[in-house]
Amino acid sequence: MERHSSVILFICMVGVLSTTGGEPRHKRALTCPPKFLVLQDHSACLPRSASATNSGVLDADKQLIVDSHNTYRSGVSPTAAMMYKMYWDDEIAMIAQRYADACKGLVHDSGRQRSIPGRFSVGQNLAAGDYDIAWPDVVRLWYDEVKDFTLNGSNSLLLVGHFTQVVSANSVLVGCGFAICGTTRNYVCNYGPAGNMDIDNPYLSGAPCGDCPSTCNGTLCDCGGKVCLNGGTMDPATCLCTCKQPTTYIGETCQLNCSSHQDKSDCERYYLPSHCDVYVNVPEECPTMCKACPCAGIDQDGSTACLLQGKGGVTSGPRPLCPLLHSALLLWIVLFS
Repeated sequence: MERHSSVILFICMVGVLSTTGGEPRHKRALTCPPKFLVLQDHSACLPRSASATNSGVLDADKQLIVDSHNTYRSGVSPTAAMMYKMYWDDEIAMIAQRYADACKGLVHDSGRQRSIPGRFSVGQNLAAGDYDIAWPDVVRLWYDEVKDFTLNGSNSLLLVGHFTQVVSANSVLVGCGFAICGTTRNYVCNYGPAGNMDIDNPYLSGAPCGDCPSTCNGTLCDCGGKVCLNGGTMDPATCLCTCKQPTTYIGETCQLNCSSHQDKSDCERYYLPSHCDVYVNVPEECPTMCKACPCAGIDQDGSTACLLQGKGGVTSGPRPLCPLLHSALLLWIVLFS
C-alpha cells in the first residue's frame, strides 16, 4: 500500500513585525539565563512540552549539519567573492532546542524572541515530517530552492527563503534542535547573525575568496567562527571588526559594555520600548531601553543579580506569528513515498 508522508518547511525573517491574536505567556523555565528572562516570552525560557520525546541533536549530527551547510555555501553559482565558513554555536543551538522542545510546530517565534541580547539577531529555518529525516537531507530540502533563485533578480521569499538563509554570506554560526512531538518530527535551525536581509543578494558574486585572499579556506572566507557582535562589521581579509558605538561595543568582537553605556536621547525621542520587538536596529542603538543592559553586558557573571538593576521585561503587544513585512509566509513541500 502506498504510504503518504509529508515534510513541511517554513522560513521566517527578521524584519518589520506584524501582530496577530495573542497567546498566553508561558511559565519561565528555571534554567533560563537572566539576559533572556528580561525579554517577554523569549524562546530560551519556554518550558518543554509534555508531548516532546527523543529530543536533542547528536554530536555527530552537529558536524553533519555544519558540513552540509558549508558544502552548499562553497558551491554557490555564481561563485561568491565573500562567503564565510559556518560553525556550530551552542547558545544558538540551545535556543533552537528549547523551541523544538516546546512543540510549536511550524509557527515561528519572532525575531526578538530568538535573538541573543548582546550578540546579534537570529534567523531560522523550520521543517517537520511524520518520519525520520537525516539532517543532511533536511538541509538539502532547504537548499533545493536554488532552482527558483536568481542572484540579484526579483525573488520570492515563498520560493527561495530557506535557500537564501543557508547561503547568506554573513551568517557565520548555526545551531539546531530536534524533537518528536506526538508523531511529528520537528527540525529547527537558527542562524546568527540572521540572514535574509536582502533576499535577492544573500551574497555578492565574484571570484571565489576575491574579498578574502588571506583568509581563504577552499572557496570560503574562514575567520574561525568569529563574529562581530551587535551590528559590527568584519573585514573578511583580516577578520577585524569595526564596532558601531566604540564606547558601548568594545574589544575584538564588539562586546556590549553596559558599565560605560548610556542610551542616546534619540532612543526616548524616536522610539518606544515596544519598538525593541519590531525593529532589529533598535536593540543595538538602545540597549538599555531594550533591556540588553545590564544582563547581557560583558561584566555580568550570569547570576540573577542583574535583574535587580533592570526594570523588568519589555511590554509589547500580542505575540506575533512569522514576522516579515506584516505577512505570515508558508512554504510546503509534500513528499510521496
